[in-house]
Amino acid sequence: MRRYLIPCFAALAACLSICLAGAVVAQPSGKTRILYFSSFPEIMQQDDKPGLAELAGAIRAETNSNPDTFFINGGASFGPSVFGALDNGAHMVDILNTINPSVMGIGKREFSYGFDNFVLNALSASFPLVSSNLVDSSTGAAIEATYPTYVLEGNSVLVGVIALTSANAIIEYGANQAQLIDSEQATRDAAASLRDEGVQAVVLLADTDYDDLSKLRLDGTVDVIFYTHNFDNPQTVDAQGVILTEGALDGKVIALDLWLDKAASGSPNLNTQAELLTLADYAPANDVAIVVNEYRDRLDQLLGPRIATVETQFDTLLGNIRSRENPFANMVTDALRAEVGADAMILNAGSIRGNKAYPKGHEISRGDIQRELPFGNKTTLLRLRGANIIAALEHGIDCGLRGDGCYIHVSNLTIEFDGAKPIGNRIIRVLIDGKRLDPEAHYRVAVSDFMADGNDGFDALEDAQRLYDVGTNRLIWNIVAEHVEKLGILTLQPEGRVIDVRNLGDSNS
Repeated sequence: MRRYLIPCFAALAACLSICLAGAVVAQPSGKTRILYFSSFPEIMQQDDKPGLAELAGAIRAETNSNPDTFFINGGASFGPSVFGALDNGAHMVDILNTINPSVMGIGKREFSYGFDNFVLNALSASFPLVSSNLVDSSTGAAIEATYPTYVLEGNSVLVGVIALTSANAIIEYGANQAQLIDSEQATRDAAASLRDEGVQAVVLLADTDYDDLSKLRLDGTVDVIFYTHNFDNPQTVDAQGVILTEGALDGKVIALDLWLDKAASGSPNLNTQAELLTLADYAPANDVAIVVNEYRDRLDQLLGPRIATVETQFDTLLGNIRSRENPFANMVTDALRAEVGADAMILNAGSIRGNKAYPKGHEISRGDIQRELPFGNKTTLLRLRGANIIAALEHGIDCGLRGDGCYIHVSNLTIEFDGAKPIGNRIIRVLIDGKRLDPEAHYRVAVSDFMADGNDGFDALEDAQRLYDVGTNRLIWNIVAEHVEKLGILTLQPEGRVIDVRNLGDSNS
């Protein structure tokens, strides 16, 4: 099993191009350099910000300056994305194969299009993918085409790579064929094994949803922690106690230098130094730009035409879409309910990912709709008892109070709840089509296929009878795009579908 990568092979294409041009390659500086980047699944960046071609340019420029350089992709890169719902992330593998990471950590978002599609993408990748705590549930071994650890054989420092994948790969993204093993123990076992092999620096890639893993660095288990970059994440790298907070989402590449000197005892002593490189400072790599632009041209052809005009401004900003009723989400659930002829529709907020404000006068394109609904999900029609509907809504309300993606948006339902009450006892009243919901009656309820499988904590839906009616085999984003095109003008407003009565007195109870 190939687990070692030597930098001259990782940068072979760049080295060949330099030699052929007659340039003089810089000599090793005595330091092994790691370039770290993550959380960049989109090929199109807003406002002409630098993208993947500039990333490739930065990697090659830094490698030219110091051939003892590795590029680590921290994950969250296969999806979700605008193009990803069309090809399940295969285009990103194609682009990354051109950029050629030395190694990539497996994040939860690599499973945006399901476990099987992840495996297909991993098999198509020319670079190694690593998860040290996620295994195949049927074998207990590493998932096909992945590694539990990886070693980068630097000229100056031998670097071992461990990667932790968030439990939400299973809970939120439905990778149910995978099993999570204890992350801390997996890290300690992997680090011990790597050090037994002579590794001089252990690097941990952490896709762990804001968990602080500093104790693993403080006790010497690992030397450096790279955190998958998310908005509001308190840190991106912990390099022997030096903390950086910026990363890919800020247009930055993290550069980490590692070198050895002798301690007073005479044994090797590891040193690290981290800095931020600004992506915009680098010229784009032509070959990567060509591949990216080819995909962008295809997207423009498929998704470019404008289909509606915004009359009343609205947004899909993350903090809003995951905590309160949202006009765009109302429109989405209405469109899906109508498509399948359901009594009601429930959709998890995490399905909507645009994180964007739409001002009055904005021309909505099919691409906007696809960007908002990037997962390639379909609608599932369930026969549900009222009691199960209430259980699902209770779960969704709890998610909204903590700003989680399992918050719910609804159609033809009115939910009154008291956010001050204990979990599971918050819902006061539910109306369906204006009438009080009967816990013992059965209703036709539309949800996403993701939710119908019990993902995102919607256990109350998992065993419900599925009704295969017209519309249940169509992609959600396509249905919504058609609905928007028919509307032509978007005048979206909140309608009081989800109401916290804490500040309304007792009049609604």
